[in-house]
Amino acid sequence: MPLSQQLSKPRVLALLGALGVVLGLLGFGLHQQGVEADLGTPGGISALPSAAPGIPGVMDQGIPAIIRARAPGNVALVSVFCDSQGGAPGPGFVGQPCASTEADDVSSPITFEITRVYPPDGPPASTFAATATAELTCLTGQLALPGQGGGPCDYNKNLGVVVVGVNGGGVNEIVRVTATDAIGESRSVDIVVVDTILAWGPSGVLSTAAQHEPAFISYACDIIGSTKIDAGSAMIGEAFGDGDGVLGLDDLWELFYGLASGLNFGRLDNNFVAISDIDVPLWWCGGDTGSLLDDFVAFQTDLGIFSVDPAGVSTALDMVGLAAQYGIVMPPTLDFDCAEGKDINTADVDSLAVWGMTLQGLSAEGGCDADFARNGVVTTSILGNGEVGVATITAQQGGGVSPPRTINLTFVGEAALSVFIDAPESIGVDGGKFRVMVVDQDGRPVGGETIECTVGPTGGALVVMPQTGTTSPLNSEDPGALTMTLVPTGSSVASGEQLTLTCVLDRDRSVAASATVGLATTPGVEIVNLPAACSLVGSTWDDGTAVSAVAKAVTPAGALDAIWSFDPATGTWVGFSPAAPAGASDLTTVDRLEPFFICMSEPGVVGRPVL
Repeated sequence: MPLSQQLSKPRVLALLGALGVVLGLLGFGLHQQGVEADLGTPGGISALPSAAPGIPGVMDQGIPAIIRARAPGNVALVSVFCDSQGGAPGPGFVGQPCASTEADDVSSPITFEITRVYPPDGPPASTFAATATAELTCLTGQLALPGQGGGPCDYNKNLGVVVVGVNGGGVNEIVRVTATDAIGESRSVDIVVVDTILAWGPSGVLSTAAQHEPAFISYACDIIGSTKIDAGSAMIGEAFGDGDGVLGLDDLWELFYGLASGLNFGRLDNNFVAISDIDVPLWWCGGDTGSLLDDFVAFQTDLGIFSVDPAGVSTALDMVGLAAQYGIVMPPTLDFDCAEGKDINTADVDSLAVWGMTLQGLSAEGGCDADFARNGVVTTSILGNGEVGVATITAQQGGGVSPPRTINLTFVGEAALSVFIDAPESIGVDGGKFRVMVVDQDGRPVGGETIECTVGPTGGALVVMPQTGTTSPLNSEDPGALTMTLVPTGSSVASGEQLTLTCVLDRDRSVAASATVGLATTPGVEIVNLPAACSLVGSTWDDGTAVSAVAKAVTPAGALDAIWSFDPATGTWVGFSPAAPAGASDLTTVDRLEPFFICMSEPGVVGRPVL
């Protein structure tokens, strides 16, 4: 299943629109219709740290959580937001019990499971922090005393919110966390776990990327440290009353889902027990080490360009709309004046400081790290720029403090197209038809392409009418082809006159083909020259003509190796060989205007009926 989920609000969708296909596809989770919208719709599940987490009642997860594979700092927080009434929570919402099979049951179970998306085989290495297993069951109404951690769950919130921790398992992988309630309704969210360097996109780890489609490159830093408390970050701690001197993932959770966001889900404190507080410290690249260089990761590539600017511009422009429509105050998660090109430096983002400036009423820009958190992983985006081939991407924690790591990414362009003209050797002065076909680099027909054909000399006996046409779709009788007509002009026929047909591909006029046709005055059999190779020939035989009749028209007979035709219904090639045993050939008949290849061991000719 692709890593996909729709953003349900148009304004929020516009917020992430600049990342094009990737952010359009990189929502994470499966929305299944149940008896009740008990996990919240949309935004029923989220995972932090993420630049675009799920927001209950507003939007589903837009970018997965991204974490280190190894401690410290290898924790993601997965939150489930229940809503038994089916309505979206808003300001002042204090939670609703999750759906239960019993009407009076306030201890409804939520079952969590971790599965591996990449690599595709084998169990996940990542586990739930509470049990070190891939499965976990939480009771949403279960109370907990301070220090007990909410029973088997890491963080058991009030009746309507359950938050669990997931620990990276020490390897590069992408995992999916699925939460299922008592009536069987499920939501899923994905976590990218980075141990070294990872390239990933719409369907997990990326092996190819179209030119218009960005990919993410995530690098896990070797040298990490604790989070420095600057003025903006310290203000956040005071605002939420933590007073613990530790800035962490729990503070980020409270900023997204607590008072600052307008959702009022409080803080991670074991069912609102006032004297308790959950701390999940953040560790970041460089951290509180003495060097400033190790705060950065240097990225280099020989193909494509690094840039998060398109997304930065989009998020900055749409934050006002998000606040106005939903009352959710968020700073831009990505900056719009980041470095771009084939060689850039990116720092691990201090998202808490960005939030602090916003809460103080200051204009705050985001950062250039696409995961929007000091999490010991730096993530950037690489976009195609028309270059095609295998890119070698190198990343290294700044100043050479750690060894460089490389990863390959293949940028593919559009398929290389070719135009073929199948025209008779000669044609009468009353005109006739010829066939044009477009194929890709693998010889497969391509439909929907506009072709323009002309005939020279101008002012001659024949002209192409009309001059443009479109190749037929792949489900047609003659896929990827069109038939053009030569009609008489009334001009006299010069002795031995030759006509030159030229056909060009409209969207790329460097792709063209030409053919020479002689003028004749008598009908009959036209002769098509065949080189010692495979030649594309159009059938002028009647529908259902036995392929053996075509073979008999080839001279010399001993030079014919095979006749091949593409079957669009099955997407396979069928063939005939005069040397094959009886019944072994699966090409038995040909139809009028059907294209096929005649393969010769030496030069020869084939005589076909004149249309």
